[in-house]
Amino acid sequence: MVYIKAAGELRAVLDRETSGRVSVNSFTGQYLSILHFPTDVAQVLAEGGVNLSEAAQLARLTPERLNCTPAEARQCRRELLQAHLAVQGSQTRLRARVKEMLGEAKNEEISSEVMATILAKADELLEIDPSDSRHVFWEEMKRIFFAMREIEPEDLNNEVLSQLMDAVDELSNALNKVEQIRAKRLKKVENLMV
Repeated sequence: MVYIKAAGELRAVLDRETSGRVSVNSFTGQYLSILHFPTDVAQVLAEGGVNLSEAAQLARLTPERLNCTPAEARQCRRELLQAHLAVQGSQTRLRARVKEMLGEAKNEEISSEVMATILAKADELLEIDPSDSRHVFWEEMKRIFFAMREIEPEDLNNEVLSQLMDAVDELSNALNKVEQIRAKRLKKVENLMV
């Protein structure tokens, strides 16, 4: 009962403070993680130096993951942040750089072979169960891929850019959930193999 009341109050605060842009699910999935961010990352986020997605990437650079001291991890985050801000880098590039630093990077470019794999997944889902709507996801990813190849900076006015950024925020929230589900699934498989 207490949780339902707390969720209701949280929903009211979020509606009031964000004009409905942040749901309870988004808040718990994205914003509560700020509590676990290193102090230097939380501070630069609070100051507006980076957005939440960028801060989340920087927060991944922990002493445990980097196999170093806390001071060395802090220095690593500081240097990466300075370089990122100096070149006005994209979130995608920051994410890629963090993955490189953590040894998670896969050198997989989007190629016709990758696109063929995506199309095969969509076709396979349709063959297995035509009512399974997951094939729509793969079709939309293909559409986004081809659209991104065609878009030029001058095609993006402030209104369209704002709409795209809102959509990217929602997509980012959903992708974080997918990554969590995948990590849990892989952990289970890993535990079974031990």
